[in-house]
Amino acid sequence: MNQNLYMSTLLKAFDILDCFQNDRQELGISDIAAMVDMPVSSVHRIIQSLEFVGMLTQNRENRKYALGSRLLNLSEKCGQYQQFQQIASRYVDQLGKLTGETVNLSARAGDHITHIYHAESHFVLRPNFPLYAPFPAYSTSVGRVFLSYMSDASIEWIYENNKEEIGTSVDEFLAMLHQARRDGCALDDEAFNAGLRCVAAPVFFTPGKPLFAISISAPLSRMDDASYAQARQPVIDYAARISQEIQSVEYRP
Repeated sequence: MNQNLYMSTLLKAFDILDCFQNDRQELGISDIAAMVDMPVSSVHRIIQSLEFVGMLTQNRENRKYALGSRLLNLSEKCGQYQQFQQIASRYVDQLGKLTGETVNLSARAGDHITHIYHAESHFVLRPNFPLYAPFPAYSTSVGRVFLSYMSDASIEWIYENNKEEIGTSVDEFLAMLHQARRDGCALDDEAFNAGLRCVAAPVFFTPGKPLFAISISAPLSRMDDASYAQARQPVIDYAARISQEIQSVEYRP
């Protein structure tokens, strides 16, 4: 298999941008190199390119870097995405009230996912997922939803870079994801965290292209085998409702 399926320099550039928590934070090259596990010289070359296009800017006094104005300009173009997130969040709240469990709204970035909104369970014992923290897609139900709609070549690339953690053969991994796509939902039976079960379904902007994923997560003590099976249809139904409303929004270029 071609390990150069994706441009590693481009992926590393996104890793560097992800080091910044907000537009006020400043980081030195050595700090960034340690965070992305790359040589300082390699980080410096990528940062020079990011600075040239305005993605990063350097404070000439302390030589540290911060997010640049180009990112702000790009964020202003994402008004419709924010509208879609607001639509999805309403349904997440409804599903949380219906089930009493934690419901997450998630997005994908490469081979990781982040939870961008959640309705927390009222139970004391509940999962505690921080928003916008990256989690590996291969071990989470929401991540598996996204992976199930990727090409086999893309999935194999992710597998090769995480096969020790995945712990199954590539054929078994592919079969699991193909099944998730056929079923309309993906499962996590203690793969991400011991004692935790999760069911997720895709939210589509266009057919076959997941924009978000929503999930119900609960501890085994409340999600036994019967509850685990019963949780699948509500997640699928609510994901379909979100998809329908998002797709009904008039496009505004």
